[in-house]
Amino acid sequence: MATGGALVLALVLASPVAAAGAASDCAGAVEKMGLCGSTNGSTLTVSGTQQQPGAKPKTNAPRGDGGPDTSTTPAGPSKRALELAACMDDAGTTRCAPQPGRPAPEATTPPTPGTPTITITDLARFTPAPVRAASEPGNVGIAGMPTNFVAGATTQIQSGVLFGIPLQVRFTPAGYDYTYGDGDTATVTRPGQTWAALDQAQFTPTPTSHVYEETGVYMAEVDVRYAAEIDLGGGWMHVDGQLTTDGPDQEIRIFEAHTALVAHTCLEKPTGVGC
Repeated sequence: MATGGALVLALVLASPVAAAGAASDCAGAVEKMGLCGSTNGSTLTVSGTQQQPGAKPKTNAPRGDGGPDTSTTPAGPSKRALELAACMDDAGTTRCAPQPGRPAPEATTPPTPGTPTITITDLARFTPAPVRAASEPGNVGIAGMPTNFVAGATTQIQSGVLFGIPLQVRFTPAGYDYTYGDGDTATVTRPGQTWAALDQAQFTPTPTSHVYEETGVYMAEVDVRYAAEIDLGGGWMHVDGQLTTDGPDQEIRIFEAHTALVAHTCLEKPTGVGC
């Protein structure tokens, strides 16, 4: 079998749409390949020849009977012919150039993994320790009179690693939900202060005080709600939502008070009435 020769390639596209699309879009590719094409409006014929390396045309070579040999040696399809064939899909539409009205496909780059979105629930393990409710004086009170509550919650910063990323979390108290143990509850936005800090007399109302109407022992508690911010190294960023710590029970004893008119205080006369 001969190793050289010329290849004749003919592609016939029977679809009118395919012929029109291929004629308009692959014309440049066909011309660069040294091929020619023709169309009658319903079909597109693309043909051409290619000389194989190391071979010469045999159009004038003598045959055995003395006449000229005009035959060519068959050869496999060339790389360019295969490229042209690959240019067409099954419908005869070119895939090598943009179609009219259709943008060329854009190269896409796989997304690079970035910093994950951190939500308030992701920060739960950094939440400050619960706060125990406290009242004055000494977690005792008098029925019918204000008992002043103080919650010792403060702004705190925790450090750690989340999703493999070192960070800091800043928690700021945003609200206090009290359960007093007598059926009453209250939501306040202040941690409360002592009567002395407020420059008030004992058993006077404060923004965080509560009045127990009956004597007895009550289990009070305070749940603290925190707003959170995170710092990944570029400054503090707010995180939507709040985290709540459930406070432990605190025993509050409420007594009944009796008054008496005396001439001396208990310090002046320890054996006096009511001392």
